[in-house]
Amino acid sequence: MAPQTGKCFDGATTLTEIHDSVQAIVGNATWVSQLSPVVTGPEIYIAEALLYLFYKLGLCCAIVSEFAMYIGGKPASYPELIIIYTAYHPQNLSPEVAVLLQITHAPAFSLESLDFLFVPYYSRPGENIYYTFRYGDKTIAVRIVCVDCVLPCGPRSNLNLVHSIWSTFAYYCSNYAIVVLPSRTYDNKILYVRHYKAEIAGEDSRTCRGCTCDMEDPRMCCDVGCQNLIGVHAYSVQNNPLH
Repeated sequence: MAPQTGKCFDGATTLTEIHDSVQAIVGNATWVSQLSPVVTGPEIYIAEALLYLFYKLGLCCAIVSEFAMYIGGKPASYPELIIIYTAYHPQNLSPEVAVLLQITHAPAFSLESLDFLFVPYYSRPGENIYYTFRYGDKTIAVRIVCVDCVLPCGPRSNLNLVHSIWSTFAYYCSNYAIVVLPSRTYDNKILYVRHYKAEIAGEDSRTCRGCTCDMEDPRMCCDVGCQNLIGVHAYSVQNNPLH
């Protein structure tokens, strides 16, 4: 999974299938561990717009790390960076996806009325891509982390991708995620989810004890207040042509 670990995502859809089965029996219920967003307003809208773009492009994805933590009320400061994990297979490589992942180079482009400005610093096309992203009058930095997928997958694999991230990264910053849940029985919706040990204290919790930063450039890491070295601020939102 991702360049750091060398693991691959299997592309399974089992958790979404279970969810559809539950809804067919008990109605529009959600069995996964959800959280109520503490932060509302423009911050949520820009995250949801990005998730729905990936959904329309047929990509499996999830927003994980400090931005999802911020929406959940931890930490208190606005991170100014969205980290979105996406799993894709070469068979899913449409022209739009190739541009988004910079496999087809494009310094600036728009998709579904969303504007992207490519930030080449620290970017590796098809692996780790940085953008300044604008939605309406809001601008934020975006990091796309590409996850190798064994089989072609799409949005119905979103919940399994979140579970894979939780299984791969034990530290606290991965406890929170924002994801689109496709449904065959009710409307698609955005879920704000957390690991079941997210709020448990003690030695058995998913704490920061084993959290390390393996990036070569320390400027790519930031401390969000609980020993997590997770953020990447590769570009100043204040000094870009889209702002």
